[in-house]
Amino acid sequence: MPHVQLRFFASLRERLGPGEARTITAGTTAGSLWQSLVDAHPSVARVRVRYAVNERYVEPDHVLADGDEIAFFPPVSGG
Repeated sequence: MPHVQLRFFASLRERLGPGEARTITAGTTAGSLWQSLVDAHPSVARVRVRYAVNERYVEPDHVLADGDEIAFFPPVSGG
């Protein structure tokens, strides 16, 4: 089974920690992985995120591969 490394940034890091390793099933997408996190942590359900796999932004339908690093970025504002 494929293994991926999850990374969380900004407010997600405060709620979920810096990241974790996870085993996924073949065909798992960035969006379906995020949904599994929402199911486990309902407090992040309203957070809209962007996904980056191996440091490149991807769409929610991007299929993850063994060894990928997926980062979740919530909206951020600057000042």
